[in-house]
Amino acid sequence: RYGFGEAGKPKYGIPANAELVYEVTLKSFEKVRVGPRRSPHGLRESGPSAAATLGPWRLLTWEGKYLQAVIQYGKIVSWLEMEYGLSEKEAKASDSFLLAAFLNLAMCYLKLREYAKAVECCDKALGLDQDNEKGLYRRGEARLLMNEFELAKCDFQKVLEVNPQNKAAKSQISVCQKKTKEHNERDRRIYANMFTKFAERDAKEAASKTAVEKAAEKAACEKRLKTPG
Repeated sequence: RYGFGEAGKPKYGIPANAELVYEVTLKSFEKVRVGPRRSPHGLRESGPSAAATLGPWRLLTWEGKYLQAVIQYGKIVSWLEMEYGLSEKEAKASDSFLLAAFLNLAMCYLKLREYAKAVECCDKALGLDQDNEKGLYRRGEARLLMNEFELAKCDFQKVLEVNPQNKAAKSQISVCQKKTKEHNERDRRIYANMFTKFAERDAKEAASKTAVEKAAEKAACEKRLKTPG
């Protein structure tokens, strides 16, 4: 799908829908910060803001490199989930980092069209902050794209409970209602056609059964007429 698709590339002798193999040469690289240290002391050094640690990986999402960002956010989550022996202040900082990482992971999975994983990340984020506006909204987006219209509508309604001024959530509720109506109408048509076909089949079977019974009855009558006495 990253090649030339159905068009191919006659100039290079590449037919339509060809499987392409690339040779890539790494010419240079630079070292970047790989995230927080796996120790309470490392958390203290990172500062109270989650942006201090997650900032470099946000650049990846801004550049559209969602798969690379998922890998890095995943590392951050793994590191922080293994932290132990934290003070109350450090635990709050760790939760702040985790919340931001899960929210960003959810956004990346939405862009990658992996909606079930986006819902899973939102669930984890909401486990840390049940009224998180971004977590509720992104879970609603993922559920809407999975055709779970009622669940999505519930998420968007919760967003409005947290922030009544969220116009995007209001708009998404209208979309959910429209999609639900279209889905129900489509189901009605499908089942109506299905029941019509069943009725027609039953009618044919009944007619066929009646014809057989009449033929059998006629044969029995003729037999009785031919029998002496």
